[in-house]
Amino acid sequence: MFLTQTASKRRSLTIILLVCILLWRIGELTPAVSQQTKIAIVLPTAASGVSDGDVQYAHSVAKRFSRMLGNIGFSADILEDSSLSKAQLKSRKLIVLPLNAVVSTQMAELLKKFVASGGKLFVTYSLADTVAPLLGLQQTDWLREESPGQFASIQLNAPEIPNMPTSMRQASWNITVAAPTTPQTKVIGYWHNIAGESTGLPALFMGEAGVFFSHIFLPDDILTKTRFLAALLGHLVPEFRHTLAKRAIETMTTVGHTDGLEALAMFVQENGVPEAGRALETGKRLMEKARAEYNSKVYNAAITTARASREAFSKAYFLSHSSLKTEGRAVWNHSGLGAYPGDWDRSAKELAEAGVNMLLPNMAWAGVAHYSSKVLPQSTTFKQYGDQLAQCVAAARKYDLEVHVWKITWNLEGAPKGFVEKMRKDGRTQVSATGKPLNWLCPSHPKNVQLELESILEIVTNYDVDGIHLDYIRYPGSHACYCEECRKRFTLATRRQIDEWPSEVLPKTGTYSDEYIEWRTQQITRLVRLLRERLREANPDIKLSTAVFGGYPACVTSIGQDWIAWAKAGYVDFVCPMNYTEDTNYFTELLADQLALMPKGVAIYPGIGATATNSLLAPDAVVEQIYLSRSLGASGWTIFDYSLDISETVLPALGMGVTKSKAQPSH
Repeated sequence: MFLTQTASKRRSLTIILLVCILLWRIGELTPAVSQQTKIAIVLPTAASGVSDGDVQYAHSVAKRFSRMLGNIGFSADILEDSSLSKAQLKSRKLIVLPLNAVVSTQMAELLKKFVASGGKLFVTYSLADTVAPLLGLQQTDWLREESPGQFASIQLNAPEIPNMPTSMRQASWNITVAAPTTPQTKVIGYWHNIAGESTGLPALFMGEAGVFFSHIFLPDDILTKTRFLAALLGHLVPEFRHTLAKRAIETMTTVGHTDGLEALAMFVQENGVPEAGRALETGKRLMEKARAEYNSKVYNAAITTARASREAFSKAYFLSHSSLKTEGRAVWNHSGLGAYPGDWDRSAKELAEAGVNMLLPNMAWAGVAHYSSKVLPQSTTFKQYGDQLAQCVAAARKYDLEVHVWKITWNLEGAPKGFVEKMRKDGRTQVSATGKPLNWLCPSHPKNVQLELESILEIVTNYDVDGIHLDYIRYPGSHACYCEECRKRFTLATRRQIDEWPSEVLPKTGTYSDEYIEWRTQQITRLVRLLRERLREANPDIKLSTAVFGGYPACVTSIGQDWIAWAKAGYVDFVCPMNYTEDTNYFTELLADQLALMPKGVAIYPGIGATATNSLLAPDAVVEQIYLSRSLGASGWTIFDYSLDISETVLPALGMGVTKSKAQPSH
C-alpha cells in the first residue's frame, strides 16, 4: 500500500535541504502598501442592531475580502459602523460594506457625503434602504435557491472594463434581488445555473457611485474573483491602476518556493526539463515587456502582460518538479459528490489521470449519511443523487484509487431536526460551559459511542473500501462538554466531589481542570481505540486514519485530541494534520514538529488547504507545500478540497511534474 513506504527518511539531509530552501527566499518581495489608507471596510456591530451571528459572519467575509485586496496590492482599514466618523472617511476612495443589513441615520449621512465627494461604494448581499438609493438601486426580493446549482456562476458583460473576466463560478444558495432606479446603473452580470443557463436574475450592478453584488464573495474560483476585483477597482478608481500594475509586476517572479527569477532559473536548470526552459524564456520576454509598459504608464497593458509572464514562470516551475514512485497522494472531498455531482466516474478518472491515488470522500456525519444506511438518517444528497458511497467505490475501483471514507464524528451538522431533537431529549448532546445546548453528540455517552461504531462498521461491512478516515474526532472546543451526564461520569471515574459545576473543572481556573482535561481526552481516545479493535475483527486490511489539528499538544488541552498518543498506541495507520496556512514558514514549522513527534510506522500526509477557509492557495503555493512536505520527509500529502476549483487549477499543475507519472501501489 502507499501508506508507510516513505515514513523513515534521513533527518540530516532534510535539514540541509530546508536550510537551502529558506536561503532561496531572500529575494522575497513585499506587497504594495502605498494605498493602504484609501480603502475601508465598515463592519456591522451589535450596537447597530445586528445579531451576534451576523456580526461574526461579517467579520469572516471581511477577512476574505481583505485577503483578496492584499493579493492585488492593497490594504484596508477595518472600521465599525457604530463609531464611524467623518474623520475616518477622510481621503478614502473606496468603502466596502460586506454584510451591513442595518445602517444608522448617522452612517447613512456620512456615506451620502462620501459619495457626493466622489467616493465609491462596494456593497455585497445586504442592501439597506438608505444605501440602495446611493447606488441607484432598490431591493425587490430575496430568494433562496429552489434547486441545487440554481446560482452556480456569474456571466459578466462589461467590455468597457479592461481585464474583466467573462465569467466566474460561485455556488451561492440565496441572493438579494434588486433593480436599477436610474439609467446610470447597469446590470453587468447575471446568475447562471449549473447547466450554464441564465436565470435572468442580476448578480452584479454598477453605477456612478459603485457596485452591488447580490451575494457575498465565497472562496470558490478565488483566482478569477481576485482578477475581477482588480479590474473593477481599477475602473471605479482610476488612480488604483498604478498600484494594481505595480503589484502585478512585483509578483511576476514570486513562484512557489523559489521566490525570485534567479532562484527559479536555478531550479529549472537543475531539473533539466527542456519545456520548462522554454517556458522560462517566454516568462523573461514577457517580464521585460510588462516593465516597459509599466514605465510608460500603460498600466492596464502592464497588468495583462505581467500576469502572462507569471503564468509562463509558473509553468516552468510546475514542469521542473518530479514524481515519486511511492507516495500517498490524497484529496479530501467535502461534498461527497466529487467535483461533478451525479458523475463519480468522471471525478475518479480525472483524479487518476492527475496522479492522485487516494480519495477521502465525506460520506457521513454524526447524524446523516450519503449512502444506504440503516443506522443514520439519509441525506438530501442521497435522495437526489442516490448512494454516493456505492457510486464512488465503483468508480474508484475502475481507476485504481484507494477509498478512505471520511466519517465526521459527534458533529450533528446536517442531521434532520427530529433526529437532533431526539438526541437532545435523551440527554445525548453536548452542553457548553454557560449551559447552552450544542448540536454535537456527547462523547462520554455510551449510546453515542455505540452509534459511531455501528455507523462505521456498517460501511466496512457493506462497501469495498480501503479505510476509514475520522474527522471532528474531538470536542468543539474548550467550552464543551459540561452536561450533567459528563458530571456524573467524571465524578464516578475520579471520585471527586464537585460542588460547583462546571466552574470547578473549567480550563485554567477550575480546581480540577487538569483532571477534567485528561478525562475529556480519554473519551475521545476511547472511540479511536474501540474502532481500531472492531476494524481488526471485521477486516484487518482496513486502514484507520484521522484528520487532526496541526498544533500539538495544544489540541489535547483545547479539544481532547491526543493524536500522537493514538499513533504511539498503534490505533491509526496515518494522520492528516490540517496544516492550512498560506504562511510557508508556519507550514514548515508545523510539519517539522509533527514529524519529530510521530512514531515510526505511522505516516503523515499533511493537509494542504488549497481552498480552506483560512488558506486560499494558488496552484504554485500548493506545489510548494508538497515540495516542502517531501523535503521534510512526509510520506505524502492531502489536499483540501476536491472540487471544480481544484480540478481546474491545481490538478493540471500537479500533472505537469509533481504527479506526472502515476504512482503504482506496492502491496
